[in-house]
Amino acid sequence: MRSHAVQTATTLYEAGTLTLEQAAKQAGLSTEQLAAQVAPRDVDPSDDVDGETPVVAD
Repeated sequence: MRSHAVQTATTLYEAGTLTLEQAAKQAGLSTEQLAAQVAPRDVDPSDDVDGETPVVAD
C-alpha cells in the first residue's frame, strides 16, 4: 500500500472532491480498506449515500 496515495485519496475524500469509491480506486484499495483508513479520522463514509459528490470550482 502506497501511503502517499492513501493520504492523498483520503484528503480528497474528506474534502468532498472524491466519493469513497473514487478515493479507494485512486489509492488502490477496496472501499472497506479506505473506510478503515478514514474511520480513525472521524470521517463518516456513510455520508456518501448516493455515490455522487458534486465537484465545485471556485
